[in-house]
Amino acid sequence: MQTYTLAIADGVLFACLPDDADISAAITDATATNYGFGLSLDIVRGATLTNAKGPEDEVVWQEGSDSELLDAEGRRYRYAVRRHS
Repeated sequence: MQTYTLAIADGVLFACLPDDADISAAITDATATNYGFGLSLDIVRGATLTNAKGPEDEVVWQEGSDSELLDAEGRRYRYAVRRHS
């Protein structure tokens, strides 16, 4: 199963890319374009994108009216979660 790395700051999702992608370049582009350099981002690795969260899942991002959570193919999801077995 493909897992993703998310970059989040101040309730804004800046990047959501597969764990093996170059997240640094995406973060640089997003922060320079939207907020300027020096923004403190929370980086979450190993997230699973899903439309249904389980009782043991830790939600790290939830899609909102002003944000879309998309996978590498452009499919939309409601949640990014850390799965605990």
